[in-house]
Order: sequence, then C-alpha cells, then structure tokens
Amino acid sequence: MIPVIGVPILNGSGWLKKQIDSIDYPVQDYVIVNNGGNQIYKEIQAIISQPHPYIQNFHVNNNISNIGVAASWNLVIKSFMHSPYWIIPNHDVGFEPGFLKEMNELAQYENVKLIFGQGGSNSYGSFDLFLMKSSLIQSHGLFDENFYPAYCEDLDYIMRLINKPVNTINFMKKRYSHGGSFDYNKTGSQTRRANSKLNDKIVYAWKKNWEYMNKKWGEGWWDYNPYKTPFNIPNLSIKYTSYDLGFCKDKYL
Repeated sequence: MIPVIGVPILNGSGWLKKQIDSIDYPVQDYVIVNNGGNQIYKEIQAIISQPHPYIQNFHVNNNISNIGVAASWNLVIKSFMHSPYWIIPNHDVGFEPGFLKEMNELAQYENVKLIFGQGGSNSYGSFDLFLMKSSLIQSHGLFDENFYPAYCEDLDYIMRLINKPVNTINFMKKRYSHGGSFDYNKTGSQTRRANSKLNDKIVYAWKKNWEYMNKKWGEGWWDYNPYKTPFNIPNLSIKYTSYDLGFCKDKYL
C-alpha cells in the first residue's frame, strides 16, 4: 500500500477528479492541499464524497489563501511526518494502469531516495510527479518556500542533489499523463492555462525566483555547476532556508 499521495491544487478540479479516477493501487492517505479557497472547495468535496475502491482516507487542507507549491509540498510531508515516503503529483497528472504499483515496488529499494515519474531536461527528472523518501528530507531538507508561488523550487532541490548526490530513478516502464497528454511539452501547466490574469502574475514571480536562484546558487547553476553551499557561504548546510516574507509578498497571487 502507498502510504501518502499529496496533491496541491489552485484551480481545475476536473483534472483532480481524473487523477483520482486513475488510481488503481491501494493508497492509505490521499491529501489535497486546496490553495483555491472557497472557489473550488465545494467541487473538491463533491469529488471525494463517494468511497473510492483504492483510497482508504481522503484529507483536505483548505488554506485561507494560496501558500504556493513549495509550502504545499512541505505541508504534505510535515502532516504525515512518520510516512516512509510521499508521492507528490501535480493535480493535472493521470496515472497509466499499473503505474502506481510499479512506483511503489521501486520504493522498496532502500538505497533509492528519490523516484521521478519520468526524466527531465537534466540528469534527474521532472518534479511534476515524484516520490521522495523521508531519509532524503533528513539529509537534504524541505523545499525552499521563498520560491513563491511556483517555479524554481524544483531546480533549487536539484542543486542540493548535485552537491550531495543520492541514488535516484528517473525512468519507469509505465507512464503518466500531464494535462491530458503523455507529452507535457504539448500541454504545459493547466493551472496557468485556466486563468490568463494569473498567468501574468506567475510570469513576474518566475522572473523574481530566477533572480533568487542566481543569488542562492550563482549563475553557474544554469549549467548545473552551482555554488557548493547556498549563497556561497562556507560550511552553510545545503538544507538551509530562511523565509523572506517581504520577498514573497511582492509575488503574492
């Protein structure tokens, strides 16, 4: 049985329903982090109102406002801190039959700390769907919530992995869809597509987050050659983060 699947969502509850309908392997706790407030609360409740043949427990965390991707991922992890691992997909991801079974089987290898649903443009993988072990959180830390509301939080973690490598898997036999397609490059983020005004704000936040990446890891991170420590401060742990409220307020959605 998969211990936890945690899914942040801002809009597009129809994609969430498709994901839940695609689950064909036992899951103990399925966690929805609702960043869309009352706008989609009733839609989520309608989706989870009926018993699911494979999901034992549904949980919904209704945030007053959008806390962002990194904070949502952290919330899933901290809410189930005794879990040996967490599967965290985007809300617009759907699983091919047998995908979750394969991912769970791969998670049983003790030396594997991180599993990606597919490879990415780097030597690691794509964070639109990943499985993370608790031992990795212990060694590499939680996600940096300064990357609000989204984008670059995954790249930040990859810089940590470059500086402190672990065993990862970035290829699986079974596939998953993202935004209704098995080729994510043809679809892109459904959260952004659902709201053009939101998209403009996200573009601004992405630029600010890119600048923060340059500050934290140096411009060499573009070529996967980051500083050895955050902000190039000697002996500073790769787990280090310090939440900057003003920086995040400037990007608030």
